[in-house]
Amino acid sequence: MEIPKHIKSLSIIFFLNAGVAIFIGAISLISMLLSVRNSEINTNNIPNEIFPIISHFGLTILITIISIVFLILLGVNLRKLKPWARNVTLAYSSLAIFFTLFNSLTGDSNLSIGLFVQLYAIWVLFRPDVKEAFGVKTNSDNDILKNDVIQ
Repeated sequence: MEIPKHIKSLSIIFFLNAGVAIFIGAISLISMLLSVRNSEINTNNIPNEIFPIISHFGLTILITIISIVFLILLGVNLRKLKPWARNVTLAYSSLAIFFTLFNSLTGDSNLSIGLFVQLYAIWVLFRPDVKEAFGVKTNSDNDILKNDVIQ
């Protein structure tokens, strides 16, 4: 079966998000290395000053790498029309929308383009042609089955 055009678009958006994460991660890495190199650290208290920087830095790198791998895997497997990729994308998009709206209600007014990307993802994955491509039964399929059983 041919890949629906909206799935192609959604996977490209995920690949672009991964590219942006790589770019922002690289800038953050360079910035962190330059700030540590240029900072004046008290040599008597090195472990106490360096540990918070290293732990924050390591956690940031880990989360960025996991996000990049996650987005690339979703993009590739959406193109392969894997049903689990559709389910994971729906869960991921739903959680991202929830947390974005929750943050905006608690005072963070950052309604970014990410919200619209996630809304687009949910819209795409509930389209009848996309559901059919992933092998998800639609209501019309259930109606046809019911009519066959009744007759």
